[in-house]
Amino acid sequence: MSHLSTVKSDEHAKALLERDRFLQDHPELLSLQEKIDDSLRKADSTQNRLVVIHDLMMESFFKLDSQLKSLARELRSYESAE
Repeated sequence: MSHLSTVKSDEHAKALLERDRFLQDHPELLSLQEKIDDSLRKADSTQNRLVVIHDLMMESFFKLDSQLKSLARELRSYESAE
């Protein structure tokens, strides 16, 4: 993969290879990883990279929270229909 040319250490290279193997097993996550990589590439500093990671995590958290609330509503609706 082309990103392996930018490795900073053996650990970094191993982590990227492990990530690539994981993405091969879970191709449905490839677009998310591309979004993460693109966002991090645009961050100018370590602090900005941390902010980007935080924002991406919070975005995922809010989506998951919304889905959980929707599921809970459906479950309550199903239980009251019985």
